[in-house]
Amino acid sequence: MISENKSREKSVALVKSAFREYYFNHSKLVENPEHIERHEFGYAPFGYGMIRHLAFRNIRDLLAILIREVPADVYCSNAYYQFPTFPMQEKQWSGADLIFDIDAKDLHLPCEPSHSYFICTNCKGVSTIKSDMCESCGSGTFDQASIPCNKCINSLKKEVQHLLAVLTDELGMDEKSVSMYFSGNNGFHLCVSDKSFRNLGPEARADLASYLMGANLMTESVGVRKGRAGSGQDFLIKIPKSGLSYGWRRLVARKLGIDQSSVVKLNHIVKRAGGYEYFKSELGKITKTMGVKIDPQVTMDVHRIFRMPGTLNSKSGLIKMRCIDLESFDPLNDSCLLGGRDVDVKVKVKSPRLDFRLKGESFKIREETLKLPLFAAVYLLCKGVAEAHLM
Repeated sequence: MISENKSREKSVALVKSAFREYYFNHSKLVENPEHIERHEFGYAPFGYGMIRHLAFRNIRDLLAILIREVPADVYCSNAYYQFPTFPMQEKQWSGADLIFDIDAKDLHLPCEPSHSYFICTNCKGVSTIKSDMCESCGSGTFDQASIPCNKCINSLKKEVQHLLAVLTDELGMDEKSVSMYFSGNNGFHLCVSDKSFRNLGPEARADLASYLMGANLMTESVGVRKGRAGSGQDFLIKIPKSGLSYGWRRLVARKLGIDQSSVVKLNHIVKRAGGYEYFKSELGKITKTMGVKIDPQVTMDVHRIFRMPGTLNSKSGLIKMRCIDLESFDPLNDSCLLGGRDVDVKVKVKSPRLDFRLKGESFKIREETLKLPLFAAVYLLCKGVAEAHLM
């Protein structure tokens, strides 16, 4: 137990030292938010809970905190307040940028099980198989870590392109107002700074998220109505007068192969599905598949403090980095700026098989103890699948 504690302490010290070096050498990458004095800030120290309700007059004051305290994670509100340091009910909210979060776990990719690891929250033991109980300590709670592969990254980028297309082509948002960021771990964030959307409340943002995800689309939108009780008809077909040429109507119409004149064909489609309720269920599945895979809770929350661009993510040691050209952007290379000196690590996965690439190098881990460049060692330590090796 003593050696385990020492190993954890050494692991935290190693990661914190690497983070301090990053903030000392690359502080210019930390983005200065618009009207910095009106945002709420927060940070999580290594091994402690969140410290929030902070405010800064300028970016220099914030950077001084980062270099002095070296936090594990740093956050900034998407909201604007009159009094950001006050309790939430007294801050006087005056708007918030729109935020969208796309995470690999929400894509349910077939490759995910092959690079997922389950970490016991009690003893920090690691397993490659999800179970109800930790073999080492009997605890039943686990954190899941994933080491993304190229398929994950490519799928995430496609989903970002999908979201960007809907926001700009369908909803008319100015592409210049949309900023894209790699989250620093397993996803991407999109921030819409257009002032015309800042005053949207939680309900309106929830409706927007539902639209993007294809949730709760009414069957009437595509011309299928529930039959009246006692009429003997389970459903009625009535194509909307406004047509099927825009929004979800257009997408579903294309999927079903129908248009404004397809009354008979749509009638057959609903009958073949089994009637109104079965068609309604199928429609929900269709729109869910075609919708954008975002986290709706992130979008509807107008008081969330969000990971700050240019800061390090404690789940990976990578940077939350702005993405200018999505096609050429390589998050596992471009967002890795930690040093390369060799350090000794011990992998906690039994019979280790860890394959990953980082900063232009490919790693195939097959040993329990080995030397790794600092950036790769910190990556595994932050993921929770390795620890500093006590010599």
